[in-house]
Amino acid sequence: MSALIVVSGPPCAGKSTLANRLREELGWPLLAKDSIKELLFDSVGWHDRAWSRKLSEASYAVLFNVAAELLRAGQRCVIEGNFRWRDTAGRFGSLLRPELRVVQICCTAPLAVLSARLHSRIAAGQRHPGHLDAATAQEIEGELARFNQPLPIAGPQLVFDSTQPERIAMDKVLEAVRALL
Repeated sequence: MSALIVVSGPPCAGKSTLANRLREELGWPLLAKDSIKELLFDSVGWHDRAWSRKLSEASYAVLFNVAAELLRAGQRCVIEGNFRWRDTAGRFGSLLRPELRVVQICCTAPLAVLSARLHSRIAAGQRHPGHLDAATAQEIEGELARFNQPLPIAGPQLVFDSTQPERIAMDKVLEAVRALL
């Protein structure tokens, strides 16, 4: 039976780390918005914030299209991103079906922790330069609180608090996911 794990949450909350662990542990395909976006940056370049937003929209279109194809084929997958509900509600609506098993994991951390991680990530230059994190840090900081709660989609919802010891918290989430699926 097809199944979907949605890993959501604000920037710097541990979404990518958790999603990669789920891929490794479950052996499911992972569709991550930023991975797709970085491929687009490498293919067509990067410029300003407007261009970055345009590539985000394209990345979500690809992510949801591939997820739909996998699910229609009876497969399972993990999707990961800082899904803005106002922008992705329609995409989720066309993806989710009553017979689909869906588990959402909302990654979270206190705002001070998220902000500190953001500035640490910027200082370390850890992400693709096309994300323009340094130039948009203030904007990202303003968004941190808005994504710190689960998406309004049906199905079980788990919370991954990434301020807890990472291995212990991830093990608990994996155990819960296995029980739900």
